[in-house]
Amino acid sequence: MNWFLVLLAVFAGAMLPMQGALNARLGAAMVHPMQATFVSYIGGTIACVIVLLMAQASLPDYKRLASIDWYLYLGGFLGAVFVSGMLYLMPRIGIANMLAAAILGQLVMSLIFDHFGLAGIKVEISANRIFGVVLLMAGVYFLQK
Repeated sequence: MNWFLVLLAVFAGAMLPMQGALNARLGAAMVHPMQATFVSYIGGTIACVIVLLMAQASLPDYKRLASIDWYLYLGGFLGAVFVSGMLYLMPRIGIANMLAAAILGQLVMSLIFDHFGLAGIKVEISANRIFGVVLLMAGVYFLQK
């Protein structure tokens, strides 16, 4: 395993509580949580455009966008559901509780995807992997107490 890449993943994951805290405050400043989600995605879109310009890459053209399968657009929809959930839940249950529960949901769904090869990668469910999920469930339980 490349531990540098794992460290980068930890760093990327550390962005979620900051994003959640900012989005929760943004949600309080807006009339409706979906307005805050929309504003958050505007910020993300601007960041993507800046990175594309810096990388000297172009925006995707209409033909390419029209040629991809419709369900591939669901990633953005699912991201909006997650951001909206953070906006609604973080002020009510706290950042740590929200993210621990969200990570538990991500891990369970990831195990299902891995086991059935739904993302093109097949990794069987093992006792160690189930034990890891049980430990995370215990962590969620203790964070809630």
